[in-house]
Amino acid sequence: MEMEKNGAEPILKRQYHIPIEMFRSAFVAFQRKFVYPRNYVMMGIFLLAGIIYAWQVTQCSEQQRPIYCMIVAFCILMIAFQWYNPRKIRRNLMNAVKEIENDLYECRIYPEYLEIGTILPDEELTEEQEQADALFEDAPQENFSGTRLHYSKAMKVLEYKEFFIVYMVKVNFYVLPKKAFSEEEIKTLREEFSKNLGKGYQSKIK
Repeated sequence: MEMEKNGAEPILKRQYHIPIEMFRSAFVAFQRKFVYPRNYVMMGIFLLAGIIYAWQVTQCSEQQRPIYCMIVAFCILMIAFQWYNPRKIRRNLMNAVKEIENDLYECRIYPEYLEIGTILPDEELTEEQEQADALFEDAPQENFSGTRLHYSKAMKVLEYKEFFIVYMVKVNFYVLPKKAFSEEEIKTLREEFSKNLGKGYQSKIK
């Protein structure tokens, strides 16, 4: 295994593709865990408010009734928004993901962080670049563009039957397909996530 730029050798490094249907399943699981609970709370609040003001409509004066009706209509609108918005986000995301379905990804696991990114297409070096590399004995630049994710309270990892979800709260969402890893490597992932994240790592395998 080659040494990385920063001098540290990863515990584990693996390249993989993410099938579109797996990404869809992972994002649905992500929404159920981190999005829908809050939405259900908000829907409950607006539903309760709508019921209260709908009752007020039957009790209030003629002058107050238009205002209460507007509040009830607003509550209904917000309930519909809380229900529809996650589905709209998922649809838009899946349309965007279709364009990069064949991209090659790489995950690198280190003791204190992990890096997840894409393998970029090889670029032809210009003659000047080749001469400069030869002059200064530079090693070819690796074609990896990734994000470094340090283990912290902001990182959550969920394990499902076919994949891991890595989530940096309100920042990034990643999918690690298990089929790209050996059983021993999956065990290593579990150990590293459990050791570094504690309750931030959860297994959802039933």
